[in-house]
Amino acid sequence: MSAANRGAVRNERDFYETPQWAVGVVLDRVPLPLNVIDAGCGSWAIGRELVARGHSVVGYDLEAPPSPKGALLITDDFLTRDIAAPGAAVVMNPPFKLAKEFIRKANSFTSGGTVCALLRLAFLGSSTKRIDLVGPGSTLRRVIVMARRPSFSGDGKTDATDYAWFVWGPGEGPAEIEVVPR
Repeated sequence: MSAANRGAVRNERDFYETPQWAVGVVLDRVPLPLNVIDAGCGSWAIGRELVARGHSVVGYDLEAPPSPKGALLITDDFLTRDIAAPGAAVVMNPPFKLAKEFIRKANSFTSGGTVCALLRLAFLGSSTKRIDLVGPGSTLRRVIVMARRPSFSGDGKTDATDYAWFVWGPGEGPAEIEVVPR
């Protein structure tokens, strides 16, 4: 997930595999129900960790490898599929250019359940197009900032961008901010 216009070649469909340790950051801090949806499951980095922790996982992606044992792959467009999953949670690393659409869709069918998205920290600012997701009156409850930058390239190299897990869900009040040390 390289910051745009920094000389890096962007991956097709904004696919950047989530490092296992980064998945652990959110799963160690956010209680989730048994049923979890991995929207844009890609290579199952998030789904594999969820299954390992005892969750039942449904992954959505336009193209993905076969699902790991304990998970179900639905090869379809998450944004256009009619989904009803009250009580389920969503944990995802959405394509950044479609992040707001993925989050709105997830919030719409979980009926106020938990939605966790790995995003650039900059998602908090500079856009009135997502104020409904991060501003006053939104259901944003937590922002878990990772002091250690994840490598999405598999070679350990990171870009010049800070990342956080954004968590939407039930409750009231402003979002909590937590910084996770290295």
